Amino acid sequence: MRLLSKGFKLLLILLVCVSCSSKTREALRMNIGGEPHTLDPRKARELQSMTLIKIFFEGLTRINPEEKAELAMAEKVDVSEDGKIYTFYLRKGVWNTGSQVTAHDFVYAWSKVLDPHFPSDQAFQMFVIKNGRACKEGKVLFEQVGIKALDDQTLEIELEHPIPYFLELTALPVYFPVPDKIDESHPHWDTDAQTLVGNGPFMITEWKHTDHLYAVKNPTYWDASHVKLKKIDFLMVNEDTELKMYERGELDWAGSPLSTLPVGAIKDLKQQGQLQVKPFLATYFFRTNVESEPFQHPLMRKAFALAIKRSEIVEHVTQGGQVPATGLLPPSLGVQQAPYFQDGDKAVAKATFEEALRTEGLTLETLPAISLMYIAGERNHLIAQTVQEQWRNALGVNVHLHAVERKVFYDRLTKRNFQLAAGSWTADFSDSMNFLEIFKFKAGGSNNTAWENLRYRELLDQALDVNDFQQRRKIFQECESILIQEMPIIPLFHYTLVYASKQNVKGVVLSHLGGLDFKWAYMEVYN
Repeated sequence: MRLLSKGFKLLLILLVCVSCSSKTREALRMNIGGEPHTLDPRKARELQSMTLIKIFFEGLTRINPEEKAELAMAEKVDVSEDGKIYTFYLRKGVWNTGSQVTAHDFVYAWSKVLDPHFPSDQAFQMFVIKNGRACKEGKVLFEQVGIKALDDQTLEIELEHPIPYFLELTALPVYFPVPDKIDESHPHWDTDAQTLVGNGPFMITEWKHTDHLYAVKNPTYWDASHVKLKKIDFLMVNEDTELKMYERGELDWAGSPLSTLPVGAIKDLKQQGQLQVKPFLATYFFRTNVESEPFQHPLMRKAFALAIKRSEIVEHVTQGGQVPATGLLPPSLGVQQAPYFQDGDKAVAKATFEEALRTEGLTLETLPAISLMYIAGERNHLIAQTVQEQWRNALGVNVHLHAVERKVFYDRLTKRNFQLAAGSWTADFSDSMNFLEIFKFKAGGSNNTAWENLRYRELLDQALDVNDFQQRRKIFQECESILIQEMPIIPLFHYTLVYASKQNVKGVVLSHLGGLDFKWAYMEVYN
């Protein structure tokens, strides 16, 4: 009897193990680092907010696992022969409140984005639409913009110029719909789990600010049958806590794109074979406020740029295969032919700095106090400290460091309440235009440097009418050359995505644009 009992127990264990191997865990657990800046798709500007918004909302298109734009809320699209008029036919879809998503919801949301008084840093993404920019600048009424709801299910968009990536643009949060009734009756609907409305694959269930945000599968989503995850738990912890939770099995993902792995952990994760590195179409740089002393003159900006030893930063601080940057555009875009300047050239930096002082009638003693602002976090702080020391050694200048919380950072950036600010740009689509057009207009939502250049603008306008790759590349080369000559930004490095994920995390779409999509994700349970 005892032998039979042991055999029976062994059989039960084997059956349980076989059963476990085929199970799918319902929740994925992930850290987002801190409180999202906004969950209103019209106001989002940084990767964290955009990632969350994409799980709660659905636009006309969505970037699929092959990193191509596929139809989403749009069931069909017709494009005119001249490539300027897009007619979208919407599928039957509903908000998680039960009301129908209509073409009017898109038109309403976009009318707000293009309202001169509405804060939308990504509004420039709609300047490809006829009269989009003119409307945002208050020169024409919204009725004159190339956006029309032909009926409840049909949306017509007329562009200024035919562009090859328009369907990729419509996958961006700024192009998502917003229901007017919710927006007008609850002005802060995007800050509360009780009022946050959406039409995406997941819906919010709990939001404890600065602590966590929980989402569950949206049963009313039009493509719910393809959503396997039942729940996503987003926590808000610092980088050190994130790694400890990951190592204890309390998180399923750590690092890029929503957080940063602690610098000290990268070497160990490499040795353990857990570190994953993926190319990333993004650049880390410092913005300069060209209206703030002493950075009104390009010579001063250039001196600070030349004094930075970028190779030291990527080798000893970031350690994730990042590439030193002497320009804005990532190498994979094929524009930059050679470095625009020598990395960490202290002699030229010092000479340029002294010339800038003479030009501005300053001395080292009368130079205004200078500060560098950045979002609080270990890697940002180590980068700032490294550059601070390099500036001290090369120029004899002591730059004060100011680490601030995410919301404070973006508020000060928008108000241009800074001298130098660490930042980055992640591509929304794979084209140099997406990087360069940020700095096209002084009043552009994400420019924040107060810099503008007429020739730069003219060149970007020319590029809109050019389809030949070689011609476009020459235009973009001249644009980037102007940008680096006047240095409203100081490039540091081109990113890579550096992260660790558990073996049972499947189907998460992580694109080279930094997009993270959970629509097709699922969790397997192994023995």
